[in-house]
Amino acid sequence: MVTLSNEHESDTRQRLIEAAAGMFVEQGFNAAKVRDIVAHAGANIAAVNYHFGSKEGLYAAVIQYHSAQAIEVLSQQAGDDGGRTPAARLHDYVRTFLKRLLTQTPQFTMSKLVAREMVEPTAAFGLIIEKFVWPQYHALQAIVRTIAGEKLSEELVRRCCLSIVGQCLYYQFARQVVACLDPEFGYGPADVERLAEHVVAFSLGGIRQSVRTHAGEAQKSHSGHVNDR
Repeated sequence: MVTLSNEHESDTRQRLIEAAAGMFVEQGFNAAKVRDIVAHAGANIAAVNYHFGSKEGLYAAVIQYHSAQAIEVLSQQAGDDGGRTPAARLHDYVRTFLKRLLTQTPQFTMSKLVAREMVEPTAAFGLIIEKFVWPQYHALQAIVRTIAGEKLSEELVRRCCLSIVGQCLYYQFARQVVACLDPEFGYGPADVERLAEHVVAFSLGGIRQSVRTHAGEAQKSHSGHVNDR
């Protein structure tokens, strides 16, 4: 049975995570002050040590909480439920990824934290890779392998996955450049949906071409071995 005291402690912990997430995103880990976080959360400064042990522990909790939220949404949208084609799963993956990068969804916080870590890496960078980056990569890797029909090497699967992610990330990190090169592009829901369709079409073409190229190289290699005999 959860007591009122336990409920209060859980509420305080969650309020600290939410307040800290906003400040870590806006100011970065080093600049964010614990006293400001607890004031915003309506807690006392001892609550950080009680619940998290330190500012670093609070930051780790923020990463784990928002990573779990983002991965859960991705799993719901792009998971293998047995009823969609691999191309449809890729579309759901890319659309979910772009929405998190480019629009104010609840998962936008994690994307901003990752962007911060790219500029100002902290000791928690490894935690972000473990809890946030790897689960997404493995999900995309499974989709690409299914599309390719197990006909690509591990290296080529990685290249395909990173190419897909790279297309999406460019629109996050180069907004000002995009505005100059493509002034008609916006960042509204309809724009993101059209962008997702383009990235998926481009990526499917790339994956399929990689399969054809890989098959052609394998055939040439086999023919060469035959002729050598």
